[in-house]
Amino acid sequence: MKKQSGHVGMLFAMIIPILFGVFMLGSDGARALQTKARLEEAAEAAVLAVSAEDSENHTLAQNYIEHYVYDVEGIENLNVQRLSCEDMPDCQAGLSKGQARYFEYRVAGQTRHESWFPGQGVIVGFGETFDVTGSSKARRYQGQPVDITFIVDFSGSMNENWSGGKKTKIEDLKDIIEKVTDELEQYNALNPEQTHRVAITGYNRRTINTGNNNKLIIRDQRITTKMGEYDKDDVVNFNKTIEQQFKVKGAAKRVPNGDDEAEFYDIFYTDKFDGFVKDVRGFKANGGTASLQGIIRAGQIVTQLAKRPKQLIIILSDGEDWNHYAEQTPKLVEKGMCTNILNMINGGKVTADNTSDSINVVNGVSQGMKTPDGEQMTASMSVIGFDYELDANVGLRNCVGVDNVYKAENTDDILNQILSLITEEVGHLTL
Repeated sequence: MKKQSGHVGMLFAMIIPILFGVFMLGSDGARALQTKARLEEAAEAAVLAVSAEDSENHTLAQNYIEHYVYDVEGIENLNVQRLSCEDMPDCQAGLSKGQARYFEYRVAGQTRHESWFPGQGVIVGFGETFDVTGSSKARRYQGQPVDITFIVDFSGSMNENWSGGKKTKIEDLKDIIEKVTDELEQYNALNPEQTHRVAITGYNRRTINTGNNNKLIIRDQRITTKMGEYDKDDVVNFNKTIEQQFKVKGAAKRVPNGDDEAEFYDIFYTDKFDGFVKDVRGFKANGGTASLQGIIRAGQIVTQLAKRPKQLIIILSDGEDWNHYAEQTPKLVEKGMCTNILNMINGGKVTADNTSDSINVVNGVSQGMKTPDGEQMTASMSVIGFDYELDANVGLRNCVGVDNVYKAENTDDILNQILSLITEEVGHLTL
């Protein structure tokens, strides 16, 4: 009997470490599974955040992980990716079948945690630390039908070569616009009742559009109280320029040297992209740069001709405004040139009259624009700058806001940014 008791005691002593090890593995194992679930949730939240921001913001993703996951010893191998359709064979294959273009965002990371029961000797455990991994993906697809208004710089500098492309800047930009319309055409083929449309207005130190007899007229969007010999000598009435910014102007009283050698004109909203591209191909750039001219003219086009639920205004420029115009544009922005356009469409306070359109403005507050079906329109403005430092053009930066100014290093950057602006504001989760 004593021998049997001794055997039981020895067996119990041998089993204790095993039982304790099972307990520790169970405790830390359950904790690891819970931690992985939290990390997966964090990755889902983070990928939605970066897709909404349209970025590869590692700091933003890390903040989400730290908020969701407790007792983290360290975050390792955090990977945040933004992939365009060209980077994904599946997306490319879908385009060939008429499916919608999308951008994909991926967040993946690994967190390290200190074990509660690391184990020692014969007692099993997870070791001093254990690692957990998690990942998620989100896609942004093209959403509601859009009226896209391109405001394009047709100044002389656009005729120069640049490091971001193989042609002159203006010819590269024409290629990009054609590629954008090719993408829109694929969407329109699937949704013939709700098509995307495009329009374009150009600028140098003036704008050009047709009159009642279809004759091209060079126009100055500024209101001047006194004209000098040159533009720099003009006395601009900034308040009146803003009050009448939505009024179509008459022929310019003076055209600066070189600007009259440019050949471009307004093309109003259309979904007939072949004709649109053919016309744009024939445009020629020359003269100085005054972005205020294109912005004001675009506002006239949008408020009179827009029909789609979403209005997207994109300014494409290769540099800062010409001399004195670099001072005039910020002054007009400060007085409401750009906010008037957005608020006239979205609804909000405006400092311009609306005698030239049918938009309901009550006590200086626009009631917003609606589609023919009665749906409220929404509008946004962005700048895509290329071949210059963005901070050099203060007027454009202040016009759209620093978060809506994008720098493009090459033609692919410009194309992808335009297509990204067209896609949905926020992605949805995908496996």
